[in-house]
Amino acid sequence: AAAASAPAPAAAPAPASAPAGRVFGPVRELFTVKPRDDVNMEALNSALSYLARARLETILTDTASAARAQAETTGAKVWPLEYLPSKTAPPVNPVVESAPLALRASALLAPASPEYAPFLPYIFGKTVIVRTKEDAHTFRRSSKGKGVKIVALDGEVIDADGAFGGPSRVFTAQQQGPRFAIGA
Repeated sequence: AAAASAPAPAAAPAPASAPAGRVFGPVRELFTVKPRDDVNMEALNSALSYLARARLETILTDTASAARAQAETTGAKVWPLEYLPSKTAPPVNPVVESAPLALRASALLAPASPEYAPFLPYIFGKTVIVRTKEDAHTFRRSSKGKGVKIVALDGEVIDADGAFGGPSRVFTAQQQGPRFAIGA
């Protein structure tokens, strides 16, 4: 006679489903400043970190559901990459103009993964980095300087509308707080 088979064990209850999506980490850990020989790297890092400010601590995720779960768990500011209006990476060549040297801020950072690159234009928009405040004013007067935020490595910040000066439009290399790392 055939042996009676034991009933199959009941399936364990399914665990609560994890949110669909990935958590990548804080922006300051996902990008590094690309080394350059034509600018002071510490000043460049200070300028880029100044421009990114609060976004340095923003945690990137790939989906809104992962962002909601992360925000509920940690209380941190979170940004899902799926919300970006464009999935376009910034230009590879950072040079906007060679004399005076003007560099696209969004092209001066290297993402730890290519999928993070579209976040750079969101952080920096049309911001350009120049060496000195004199260069900033020269670039502002050029045809490429209209409607562009300009940051000079010596501390001057010129808003896209042309406003400059005052404590809210100056940064220093000694600023405290989170910063990007400088790449190797």
